[in-house]
Amino acid sequence: MRSLIIVTDDKKLPVELNAQGGYFYVPDIVQQFKCCSFSNAKSILGQERPFAIYDMRAEQGVNFNLEAFAILAGTIQENGTLYLLCPQWQTLEHEIDFDALRWNENHAIACPNFYQHLKKLVEKFGFQIQTNPIALTTSGNFSAKSYNFHLTQEQQNILQNLPLDSADIHLITAPRGRGKSTLSGLLANQLSTQNQVLITARTTSVLPHFFEGAKQAIPFFAPDHLIEQIKSQQISPHQWLFVDEAASLPLPILNQLCDYFDKVVLTTTTQNYEGTGRGFSLKFLPQLTRSNKHWQLTKPLRWAENDPLEQFVNELLLLEETENNNNLADFYHLLAQAHYKTTPTDLRRLFDGEQQILHQEYQNEQLIGGMWAVNEGNLDENLTQAIWQGKRRPQGNLVAQYLCFQGNLPQACKLRSVRISRIAVLPEKQNQGIGKRLISDFILQNKDKKPPLDFMSVSFGLTAPLYCFWSACGFRLVQITPNKEASSGYRSAMMIYPLSAQGEQFCQDAEQAFSRDFSLQPFFSEMCADLQNFCGFQPLAELNLSDVDWQNLQGFVEQQRTFSAVYVSLKRLYYSDRQKFAFLHDIFEQENAESLKQPKSWLENCRKILQEQLDFKNH
Repeated sequence: MRSLIIVTDDKKLPVELNAQGGYFYVPDIVQQFKCCSFSNAKSILGQERPFAIYDMRAEQGVNFNLEAFAILAGTIQENGTLYLLCPQWQTLEHEIDFDALRWNENHAIACPNFYQHLKKLVEKFGFQIQTNPIALTTSGNFSAKSYNFHLTQEQQNILQNLPLDSADIHLITAPRGRGKSTLSGLLANQLSTQNQVLITARTTSVLPHFFEGAKQAIPFFAPDHLIEQIKSQQISPHQWLFVDEAASLPLPILNQLCDYFDKVVLTTTTQNYEGTGRGFSLKFLPQLTRSNKHWQLTKPLRWAENDPLEQFVNELLLLEETENNNNLADFYHLLAQAHYKTTPTDLRRLFDGEQQILHQEYQNEQLIGGMWAVNEGNLDENLTQAIWQGKRRPQGNLVAQYLCFQGNLPQACKLRSVRISRIAVLPEKQNQGIGKRLISDFILQNKDKKPPLDFMSVSFGLTAPLYCFWSACGFRLVQITPNKEASSGYRSAMMIYPLSAQGEQFCQDAEQAFSRDFSLQPFFSEMCADLQNFCGFQPLAELNLSDVDWQNLQGFVEQQRTFSAVYVSLKRLYYSDRQKFAFLHDIFEQENAESLKQPKSWLENCRKILQEQLDFKNH
């Protein structure tokens, strides 16, 4: 069995203290220890070591990246040990955690809720807390382990029966360490004798075990390249497509792949460190229109069944529901069931993040729905102007900052607002009006809040059902992002609900600005086609330059406003005198999805020409 040891004396360990921490150490053949930053933890996925050191130390506190810790734990071999270096163990709940810089608006704070959760689990599993220094040796084999692959009964069943099954789409899921990727390679190898086979994945770095099983060259296509091949019909649909770690790809891409190829095998890790888990099955499988079958692997290969370190990590990340008597844990489980991705970072923010607002609904003492919100706005004039000018990007205030900068609406940062970050309803309780009731109750509670709020906002991946849902709740569309989110594959919509007289005026101004600008965006036609004209939404298509446009252009030339933020104002300028501003011809007469991406040299030249040709002070 594998174990965790908390080490509170670091005097004899060959690792040095870093200012804000953020490192772990693995034994290495070339040097005594190899140092890795938490941010590069994914680079060790699939590797195996007899031990590793996770260093929580920082000069003025601690640093605990939950995802990096879980990934490192997954590399420990059977009978190996993960050492958690933490001299501040006794006072952990009161220490400043620099990991909070990632999820608490760049503020390091103490995290008592999470560390109480951590200590409770350490006690539950009986892991050793060692006050004496330890000596570690780096002798041994520390390369990724290659198995003499002995198939389990579950794997034999899939290898023998999946190729014969009539289903078009096959989903193989398993927790980490079950040999899923190697089995996938064996399947690809077997099928390639009589079929064309190809593989796609977020990156080739996650495929070593797949290719180990395949034993021969299986063509690899990056997801974006594969989609382009499909659109141009330059690749045959009569193939078996393997998609490794499918839950890491946006749902629209997965749907396109599953619609196009004759046979598709998707593999993904359940209870994943990155937050993909049950939400993937809940969101993806119901969307499939073709025959499909779900296969599962449960028996671990890298370590023994009922391994205490694996169980500890699962409970630490709240991947399994247990009797915890913890409202925050219950709420996190609700999010994980209702959303495609709920991550360890979400867990840390939920447990201890500042400015968090939870609104929950119970039925027979069971949590059936909840809302997670955060305060935004109320920024002073200087910071607001710096944000509008493009000089400042403070963490947090997601909608307020976006409307200020990209929407050219500085008032968004000055007013007080609340952003709804997540709303979740138990899957079996959905479509019963619970979500709308949660929102209406939350609105009523915030209308009389002191100090008063001006508006409520929400940002979400724009689909027709979600747009109609928020519209039915009284929210009004004020912005759509030009770029698609990597995680969802959709552009984000921002909608607001006014709560005060000032909020109502701002909402009207924001609606009018959006309506005036939207049809001039390069993605307008694509959005209308996707969402059937937004259930009747009609843009104004205003081509005349206004004072707001001139101010926007001045910010582009004299400040640091970006091309995408002034795109529609530049288009109006071009249309006002196509001969004078002929240098913009190629951008606006041959408009496409790439129009917002211009090289730095072109932008600098554009600013220079505008500075020479425009006298802003006369407008």
